This record gives sequence, C-alpha cells and structure tokens, in this order.
Amino acid sequence: MERKIVEKLREGIGVNRICRELKVGKRRVKDTCQRALEAGYLDGSTPMPAYPEALFPDPADGRAQKESQGWKELTQHLEWIKERLESNWHAITVYEELPVKVTRSCFYRFLAKQGLTKGLHREQLRVVPEIVHVPGEALQVDWGHLWTATNAEGRKIKIWVFAGVLGYSRVITARVMTECDQQRTLSALAELYEAIGGVPRRTTSDNPKVFALKADKYEPTIHPIYERFASHYGTTIECLMPKTPQQKGKVERIIPYLRRLLEAFLGDKSDVAAIQAYLDRKLTLATERCHGTTRERPIDRWRNEEQPALKTLPALPYDMEHYHQGRVRRDGHVRFLGKYYSVSEEFITKEVVVIGNSRQVAIYHENRLIETHERVLDRTRTKSTKPHHRKPWEQVCDNHEGLTAQALKIGPCVAQLVEKILLKGDGFIDYRRIWGILSLVKTYPNDEIDAACEDALLHDSLSYAAVRSYLINASSAQALNATEGSLSKTFSSRFQRDISEYSQMLLSLGTTKGDDAYEH
Repeated sequence: MERKIVEKLREGIGVNRICRELKVGKRRVKDTCQRALEAGYLDGSTPMPAYPEALFPDPADGRAQKESQGWKELTQHLEWIKERLESNWHAITVYEELPVKVTRSCFYRFLAKQGLTKGLHREQLRVVPEIVHVPGEALQVDWGHLWTATNAEGRKIKIWVFAGVLGYSRVITARVMTECDQQRTLSALAELYEAIGGVPRRTTSDNPKVFALKADKYEPTIHPIYERFASHYGTTIECLMPKTPQQKGKVERIIPYLRRLLEAFLGDKSDVAAIQAYLDRKLTLATERCHGTTRERPIDRWRNEEQPALKTLPALPYDMEHYHQGRVRRDGHVRFLGKYYSVSEEFITKEVVVIGNSRQVAIYHENRLIETHERVLDRTRTKSTKPHHRKPWEQVCDNHEGLTAQALKIGPCVAQLVEKILLKGDGFIDYRRIWGILSLVKTYPNDEIDAACEDALLHDSLSYAAVRSYLINASSAQALNATEGSLSKTFSSRFQRDISEYSQMLLSLGTTKGDDAYEH
C-alpha cells in the first residue's frame, strides 16, 4: 500500500483523491508522504527500489509498535513461557497455565511477535539434503510400539517391533519384542544381520540407553556392551544427535508402514511368534514390489548389488554380555548378577565396572582391567575368591603341602603329626588344631616342640592340647631341676667372700696359735 501511495504522490495527485481511490485514511497518506520525503523518493534524489522490496525499513503502521497491557504482563513472564515451550509444551497448555489473565488472541500475537510460534520454535525450516547410501554402507534401526495386549494370564503387555532398513536396497527386516532391554535388543540386531546375509559398515540408530549411556550433540557416550558387540561384528556405531530422527528417515517411515501391514492380523495379539510369522510373510511380499522412490524391487537391488558388498558374518555367534557398575564391598567382593567376585584389597569401596558373559567375568577400574573370574554357575555357591586375594594363612590352608612344609621347618615329628591330622579329617579338617601346634614356636623352642609332638605320636594323641600339655610338663620338670641345682650352689657378689676363703683363714689362724703355744 505504501508503494501505491508514493507512486500517486510522485504523479502529483492530491491527498483527498488518494484517500478516495485507495480507500485509506488521510493520516496514513500524510505519514507515508513524510517518510517518502525523508527517504528522498518524492524529490527524485533517491530512486524507488524495485518491487517487491520494501520502501521503508519498518512498517508505517504505528499500531504495530505499541504494546498493549496484556503484552506488558506477558513480557514479565517471557522466560517462563520460553522454558515451557522448550520442554515441548503445547502453546495452548502454556496459555492455560499462565500466571496472568490475557485473551487467547493476545497471547498468540505475543508468541508471533517474540518468534515463539510452533513452526518457528519446534521446527527449523531449512533445505534438507537427500540421504544417499552406497551398497553395504548402512543399516538404519528403530523401535516402534504396535499395541498393548492382554496375555493368557490376564496381564497387559506391550508389543514392540524392532525394525531395520538397508540404506541402499531398502530391504526391510523386523523382529517383534515384548521387552526392549539390552540383551534382547542386541540379540534382535544380531538376527537382523543374519536376515540380510551380512554386516553393514555402519549401524545407525537413536540414543537409547541400550546403545548410549549419554546422548550428546557432538559425541555420545556409547554403551561398553554395544561397543564390544559392534567390534565382534565389525560394524561402526552411529548414534545420531538428539531430536534428529530425520537423519534416519528411511526407517522412520517404515514404523507406520509395519503397523499398517499388521492391521489385518486376526490372531492372538499377545502371541509374539504368530505376529512374527505373519509379519515375515508380509515383508517378503513387500520386498518383491516396486519401491516408490527407487522405482526398483528391493529384493533385486539387495541380491545383485548390496548383499555382495556386506561384510561376512563372524564364524562364532556373539556371546551375549551383561554390564554392571557398582562399588566394591568391604569384604573385597563386587556383586554381579547375584554372585560375588573378589578383587585386590586396594580397590575396596571403589567404583568398578563388571562385564561378563556366560563363561567369564571381567572387572575394570578406571578403564583398566584389574581381575577376571570364571562365571559362577553353581547355585550352591555365591562367591568366587581368587587364592592370591586371601590372607597368607588362608592360602596355606588350601595347600596341604604348604602346611607340611611349614611344619617341617620346626621338626620332622611336627610334620608327621600334621600329616596325620590332615589324613584323619574324614572330609572335614579343623585347621585350628594345626595352626595351634604351628603357633607354639612363639613360646617354645623348636626342639622342645618336636619332642612334644613325638610323645603325642607315641600315645596317638593327635591334638593341640596334648602337645601343649607335654610341653608344659617338660617345662615344669626343667624348672624343678633348675631349682634343685640352685639350692646346692652358693652365689656371691663383689661385697661377699667365698666360704672357702673363710675356711682357709680359720685353718691358717689355728696353725698360728699352735706355734705360739709351743714356744711358750
């Protein structure tokens, strides 16, 4: 409208005539005239830009620049509104929960003014390039909920489908599931590889917890089990950015298609095997039809071009693994699937990662392997403790030769007594009796212990109490002999002369007196 007003003003038409011909008010014509004078359009100093470029940088309607009372109130809650919209709230939900009272039209105009409308906020319009794959390049996978059924026990179960689409040939494979945990998902993915007759160079998916521990825009944290699974099959993991399902659109469009294929299924809605058989028949027919995009049959593209480009399947199937992250208990063991596995004492109370399959359990601390165990499968056992994690005396108890060698250091009779105690166990050995005998070296010399063990062997007393009693009796006898010897022996000090000196002195004194008497 501003362009038409300026053109008529340049032709010299008056304001009243312009108002009548264009059906506009005088104020708008006068305002446009003033803006055209300032821009230099009326005096010819500035040429008018070609249509459809705007004549003025901002709209001439002054009402668009004014804020109503409702807008002023909404402006105070702008961050609150943005936060809800970013959390994927619908605009009507935000309006219903507004802390202020405004009309609905005012609220939607405010969103448009702030650029928060649904189209601008939730979907960035851009030029979307085509996703092109070469033969054997990628397999796109995704989950889809089919329905909720009631089984024979009266319990409600959710029926899911795990679908995969080859990027080049568009061959579809799918597995019906009731639980989407990691073990069942990886087993289903392995079945998809077998169904397509090979392994693609890349496997593309979203960021579910079974595949990624943490989703990220640039580099997600891949689940260790999934990494080991991909390494076994020789495929590269591609976890897309969050909220970018269009990057795997080839499989996204398949989920509604699979639901449509199952519309005519009249069997038991909770029978997974029947649903899978019905879906396989439908997918076989689908691969033999002309694809709407490629205008070729997917089975022909797969058989002639894609299957030869796929990697061969590994010779051995993947041994499904389990993952656990936990803290080492104070007894030096970490729990894994109801069993306990030992580590070194230095890792007690520290966080470790446990990865185990049907045969072996590996324990990691800070990305370093610290211990491996054989998987405990015996239901009567709960712990697996490595010998080098036990105390030295516990290690010796497990090795009878070690006990015998330690007893032999004391004496041959001690070793013989220990051997007899070990042989007399009858399935149970009380190691306290042996350790009691070996610990006597802290109080008695080796020869006395060996002699006491010899006496115990002579009397067939294979006990710690017997050996100790013999030692006590022997010590008492030695003490008695020492006491008797001390009574017959006179002790002296530097301040006391020996009795023999006094005897010699008396003898010499008597001799002297006898000589004196003779002289007189």
